[in-house]
Amino acid sequence: MSALFKAIENRDDYVFMSGFHHWVPGAVTYERMKAVFPGGYKLHLSSDQMEAVRVAEAVLPLLRDLNVYHKIIPGPERYAQMNTGRQRGKFITIYSGPALETFTRVVNTLDPFLSQRRFLPGPRPLVRLAAEPTEEARIGRSGMLTY
Repeated sequence: MSALFKAIENRDDYVFMSGFHHWVPGAVTYERMKAVFPGGYKLHLSSDQMEAVRVAEAVLPLLRDLNVYHKIIPGPERYAQMNTGRQRGKFITIYSGPALETFTRVVNTLDPFLSQRRFLPGPRPLVRLAAEPTEEARIGRSGMLTY
């Protein structure tokens, strides 16, 4: 396991639950919002498997600075495994909540950040509840974000 994912496991603000590391401060805020506004916007960040660690090292501090709830797969091995099935491409899931303004702020901050670093996108995630396999829509120019 890479040093990055070991560091996440040792942080007090991430908790391992349901197969992902969840950022707790964001989760608390998100759950409060969800009680008032059911539903909301969700983004997936898909990274090329060979760059996943570098992407996480760059993106996780930014997501924490944005104070947005997110979860990340526990390591590169698990991400490679997920990419062979219906959960493909869901490296980092970002829950921006019910406000379009927050969703837009996250996309407008994250997408140029990813594009500037020229990270390679991973497989496009599939819509979870679709009867037939349907890819999520891309947003931005990096090719790494879907919703």
